[in-house]
Amino acid sequence: MTDMAFVGARVIDPESGLDARRTVGVTGDKISYVGKSEIPALVTVDVSGYVLCPGFIDLHSHAQSVNGLRLQALDGVTTALELESGALPLPLTYASAVEEGRPINFGYSVSWAEARMLVMDGIPLPERSASGEIVRSIGFDEALSQPGSRLNSPASRSEVDQILVLLEQGIADGALGIGVLLGYAPDSGRGEYFRMAQLASRLGVGVFTHQREFSNVEPRTSLDGALEILGAAAGSGAGMHICHLNSTSARQIDEIAEAIEVARGLGNRITTEAYPYSSGSCSVNAAFLAPDRLHRLGVDTQDITYLPTGERIVDASRLRYLRDTNPEGIVVVDYLREDDPRDQAMLTRALTLPDTAIASDAMPLISDGVIDESTAWPPGPGAITHPRSLGCFARVMGRLVRERGVFSLPEAIRRSTHLPAQILEETAPAMKFKGRVQVGADADLTIFDPASVSDRATYESIEPSTGFAHVLVNGEFVVRDAELIVEARPGRPVKGRGC
Repeated sequence: MTDMAFVGARVIDPESGLDARRTVGVTGDKISYVGKSEIPALVTVDVSGYVLCPGFIDLHSHAQSVNGLRLQALDGVTTALELESGALPLPLTYASAVEEGRPINFGYSVSWAEARMLVMDGIPLPERSASGEIVRSIGFDEALSQPGSRLNSPASRSEVDQILVLLEQGIADGALGIGVLLGYAPDSGRGEYFRMAQLASRLGVGVFTHQREFSNVEPRTSLDGALEILGAAAGSGAGMHICHLNSTSARQIDEIAEAIEVARGLGNRITTEAYPYSSGSCSVNAAFLAPDRLHRLGVDTQDITYLPTGERIVDASRLRYLRDTNPEGIVVVDYLREDDPRDQAMLTRALTLPDTAIASDAMPLISDGVIDESTAWPPGPGAITHPRSLGCFARVMGRLVRERGVFSLPEAIRRSTHLPAQILEETAPAMKFKGRVQVGADADLTIFDPASVSDRATYESIEPSTGFAHVLVNGEFVVRDAELIVEARPGRPVKGRGC
């Protein structure tokens, strides 16, 4: 007998094209039935009037804490991956998450930034203390600001060799690709980046890049940054992924989108992602937020909100002070104008580029000025983060599909489920069983009301999304009847096949 049967829903399976009323059965952690008939089950759930689809797969989530992933589950996410920044060492990172438990599935790329910290500045990798806690001496953003740091400078050939050894070991340890924060160390060597692409091609993994340049002003524009990634794909044969196309393209999205489409047409393996917000988020010490570079983005200091205090940064002097005293402090940057139709058209262009995945770039929760790792639920009243962290997918299904008609519902679901699974299938065979509503697929399912699904998070409040009735991860409810099941931690690690 089937464990659970969901009856009456509009079932959307992006791979097969199914879009019809069906019954879906779940047995254990797998989908065991998809058909027109009702079936005997230990539990039958009437989901008439709802959409049942694969759980959303987020390729870009820095919210890798229990509560960060709980908030993503309330946004319909069943798998959240840290592919831009990555992690190192991989065995320790995966083991720690498994020991603590996660409400949804998780996984990591191998971190170029961590490898560079060790090789260039001698900063030790995170390690486990005698008490069992993971200890890291310093973060990447803080390391960049240290006197004498070489992180934002070219490495010697022998240093690049050492970095590549660490990256290859990370792939062998199950990393889902190579994560490269190139935009945070833009003066690192271009040869080093190309050699990473060659390594990725040899190992059959992708490179997930925050591009080097983020600027509307010549020289070194966002277009230059995108073309470097496209060139690496053409020269190496690697699968190259451009992170958050909507933000780092600045106001050059039309040129960059055209370049991507031509490069793909020539056979290059280029993938990308976007999120539906006009503001970005990063550390205050990011190279592109240096006071003398803001004009290149078309912003001033008052377009930057410093989340630890909630303040709009009043002037360049205050920005310099914050960069010096708390380089890892999280900020929100209004790089496009909400009330400017031309800016909103640019955002829509990024989102609608063919085969662009929806990915949130979810950020950690901040409480009392520091990253909040607490597992107590709900988060404290002062907790804050970028609203994309908990509202990205509801905003796509609500605003972009229902209100604006930017996507059809099946296409929005495809970009949130099957497309991200496809991006990773070569590296992680387990992804062939995600992003689908088919017999034998993983029972990672999201069930929501298309008429009411909405994002509620703002820049001042972490209100969870609404409209998600049920979210299952590996056949277990994480959200049931629109309520988070706090004790549920059925998430599993998603790993690459190794090398």
